[in-house]
Amino acid sequence: MEAPPVRRADFLMALAYATDLATGHSRDFALRSCVLGMRLAERAKADDQTRRAVYHQALLRYIGCNADTHLLSAAWGDEIALRQDLHRIDMGNRSEFVEVFVRAITRTFAGAPPEELAKAVERGLASAAQVNVPILSGHCEVAQRIAERIGLPEEIRENLGQIYERWDGRGLPRGLSGQAVKYPVRLVTLAQDAIALADLHGFEAMTTMIAARAGGAYEAELTDVFLAHAERLLAGLDGPVDRATILALEPAPHAMLDEDACEKAYLAIADMIDMRMPFTFGHSRAVASLASAAAKQMELPASDIRIVRWAAYAHDIGELSVPVSTWMRAAALTERETDSARLHPYHGERALASLGGDGQIVATLVQCHHEHLDGSGYHRNSRSSDLSPAARVLAAAEAFQTAREGRPHRAGLSDVAAAAKVRGAVKEGKLCPDAVEAVLTCAGQRARRGAPKRLAGLTPREIEVLRLIAAGDTAKEAARKLEIAPKTADNHIQSLYSKIGVTTRAGAALYALERGLVQRGNSFV
Repeated sequence: MEAPPVRRADFLMALAYATDLATGHSRDFALRSCVLGMRLAERAKADDQTRRAVYHQALLRYIGCNADTHLLSAAWGDEIALRQDLHRIDMGNRSEFVEVFVRAITRTFAGAPPEELAKAVERGLASAAQVNVPILSGHCEVAQRIAERIGLPEEIRENLGQIYERWDGRGLPRGLSGQAVKYPVRLVTLAQDAIALADLHGFEAMTTMIAARAGGAYEAELTDVFLAHAERLLAGLDGPVDRATILALEPAPHAMLDEDACEKAYLAIADMIDMRMPFTFGHSRAVASLASAAAKQMELPASDIRIVRWAAYAHDIGELSVPVSTWMRAAALTERETDSARLHPYHGERALASLGGDGQIVATLVQCHHEHLDGSGYHRNSRSSDLSPAARVLAAAEAFQTAREGRPHRAGLSDVAAAAKVRGAVKEGKLCPDAVEAVLTCAGQRARRGAPKRLAGLTPREIEVLRLIAAGDTAKEAARKLEIAPKTADNHIQSLYSKIGVTTRAGAALYALERGLVQRGNSFV
């Protein structure tokens, strides 16, 4: 059964949440700045084309921020803390700018002798430009390429190539100034700074700081429009913004993504996540390949195979909340770092919560990818009865793939050793034996079990029919979704009832519940 189309704006919101994590911004920062940007564009009497560009710029401004993050971390330490410090200043003010990087070096060398710290500061400031400019150029290029992959037009991609430029020419990496900086870029920069400064300093201090930057970071005319209506423009933006609000702001026509376009969008998310560090390049693609093949090996329905592949592409999106410097250190995580890292499935589910249709099931699988059958996983300590076959496959594929990849604190295992490790987790009651053996078979390892029995003894088509009936669909509605004749659907239903020993829809629904075959938006029952 083909996946229903999804609003592209839903994917934009998922990416916006992810970039908020990676940049250390406050909750719903990109969504709130989108609302403010669209209100300001209306006040400035922008046309529909400009408003569309503002909408996308606000949501996607930082989608390239994962590029070369390991280099940023190597130079300045905790990159999320660095970005948070940069939100607080006027980056055109050299003394403030230098102070932020001195603070970053001091944080990295905390506890070092004064002489060593002084030398580190001297080295860091001397090399700042040659470190920062290429990294920021990479951010712009990657943002543009991701935008292209999710189908955005050239005009919007061009805007994403100017994300750090300023009205006064003191931006990076090209030092563009005045009208050379695209209007949507100038407007969104002002809107996002206003949100960040209001969060940090309050409304009155924010307006004073914005006014002081007129003619510098922001063009004076646009600043005047903002300040004249600031209170009304910011009304209601001191808290979360819901999905419906953002969808309603998108100028028509609303772009929809079919199954193939969704595949490309999830792949773009995978690559955005994995390019953060050298040792994760290709990780999500590899997990997706294994999980998809294993789900097919286990004869799961085509819809499950598709969903587990999409969840595998996006499973580590919540890791953007943890600084790269934490992952890059060749030492065990502290207790506090471990607690933070174990929340990444939660953040992953939150990031994908805006997605409609199958996206809700994808979000649930992402939340489950470190759960164990015995309740020892994280972050919800789910047990076997809470974990669907697809969730079990994803957990097994992720565990095996991660084991054979090297990390700063350990070497990668051979395929044989990685197989032994995940089989050990099966013996401990953590991973599903059928899911593990399916993954290992698809990875070229000799199977130790016979082929797994069909899920609940049903064919993939029968499982699809059962799910539709359990959800309350009539034979006619099931036929439409399965793209078959109503009479054929009715025959499938009667055959299914006979096979599972029930005579009513309610009996079929209970059967599905008892065997963990009912998919719900945010959980598997």
